[in-house]
Amino acid sequence: IGWTIAQPVLYGQLSNAEFVAESLSLVGGLRTLRAHLVRKQATHVTSARVQLLGRLLLPAMHLYYAGRFLFSAFALDETTSLATYVSSLSMFVVHAVALVALAIGSAFVAAGLRSRLVASLLALVNIGCVFHQHPFVRFVRFENGKWEYDEDMAMPRVALPTDISPDDFYLRQVYDLHRYYFFLGLSTSGALLLLAQFGPGKIAVHKDEVLLPVAARAQD
Repeated sequence: IGWTIAQPVLYGQLSNAEFVAESLSLVGGLRTLRAHLVRKQATHVTSARVQLLGRLLLPAMHLYYAGRFLFSAFALDETTSLATYVSSLSMFVVHAVALVALAIGSAFVAAGLRSRLVASLLALVNIGCVFHQHPFVRFVRFENGKWEYDEDMAMPRVALPTDISPDDFYLRQVYDLHRYYFFLGLSTSGALLLLAQFGPGKIAVHKDEVLLPVAARAQD
């Protein structure tokens, strides 16, 4: 937990909202895991509060993306072309739907309302986004006895000093950033799956939510 909190500072990424939000989500997952591991040693109230704090931090990354979709939805370019207008309007609808879905999902997770199911869905969506945004295995190939990197790799979002631009990065460095963000994204999905596994805790709307009721009845 300490390392996850410190890494935005150590990497100089405090101004990188995406990185900070993803780190907060990871802290939320780790707090959820800690609450489960120490529940026998700690009081019920302490364990419930730790789990509540973790659950409130989990949707931080999705709230960040909801904010991005909100900004994108209203950043339509003025145009006189019908085709461009229809395309822009379609993107507005897509961004608006994504905004609403992320906002509702984040609210459900934070409130503990069907949070195990919602966390599982958000984890699956996040895994798909990670594979789409940072497919690092597609950016490298072994040719003529050495590793070659794709020159069309997009630069991930990073906070840079004023005297450094994205053009100053070698292809290997851009590749390493994609690889880092890929596993960071998988870790965030893992944090959400911890909520799906252990439940929202005692301080929640649905504190006794069962993720697979059919399997639960079969065990009874």
